[in-house]
Amino acid sequence: MEDDEDNKIIIKDIQFGYRRFRAPAKRIYGNRNIFLLDIPPNPIASWLSFWMPQLVRSWLQRLLPEWFLPTSVILKERNPNKADSYENEIATYLHLRSLQGTHIPRLFGEVAVSDPHAQRYQISKRPTPAILLENVEGVSLHNLPIKELRNPHLLKELQDMYNLLTENEVLHGDPRLHNFLRIDQKVVAIDFELSEPLFGDITNEEELETLKGDIERRAREAQGA
Repeated sequence: MEDDEDNKIIIKDIQFGYRRFRAPAKRIYGNRNIFLLDIPPNPIASWLSFWMPQLVRSWLQRLLPEWFLPTSVILKERNPNKADSYENEIATYLHLRSLQGTHIPRLFGEVAVSDPHAQRYQISKRPTPAILLENVEGVSLHNLPIKELRNPHLLKELQDMYNLLTENEVLHGDPRLHNFLRIDQKVVAIDFELSEPLFGDITNEEELETLKGDIERRAREAQGA
C-alpha cells in the first residue's frame, strides 16, 4: 500500500514547447519520479479540433503537440543519477515511432519542470528535464491473476510484442512483468530506460523466456500458498 506521501498531490510547473501550465500530479511508482499528470483544459484547442478537417488537425497535432494533450498523461522526470538512461529512453521511443499509440505509449515530447513554490529571491534549481507519455490504462502483467497470466492467448500477445521489438531491432532490456500492460487483447511495453539495439548473440527470445519463467514461478508460489 502506498503511504500518504505517495498519494500527495504535487503541483508541477510545466514548459512544453510554446505552452506553459501548472498541473496537479500524483506519484504512481513508489519513490521513482513518475507521475500521473492532470492536464488543464484548453478551450481553443478543443474548438479547433472540433471544426478543423481531420488532415489539418493531424498536421497541427504533430507540429504543436503541447496544445492537443489528452486530459491525463504520464510525466517521467529525469533521474540526475541516471541521465544516460533518460536519453536512451527518448532515443528508443523515437526509434519505435511506428509502434507508438498501439504497442508502446505515445511520446508527446520533452518538457521542463520547475518548482512553482520557489520565491523570487531564491536561487532556484534549473528546471528538471522530463518526458510526457500517453497514460495507457491497462493492467500490469504483474497484477494479473495467475490463471489469466498462463492463458495461451496472453502468452501469444506477449510473443507478438517481442516479435515487433525484434523486427525493429530493439532489446527491451528490463524483462519484468511490471513493464508490460494488457489492454484490448494486446500487450503494451513500457519503460525503455535499459533498452539497447539488437546485435550479436543478444536476442529477445531470452527476455521472453525470462518472463515466462517468472510466470511459472508465480504459479508455483500460488499453488504452495
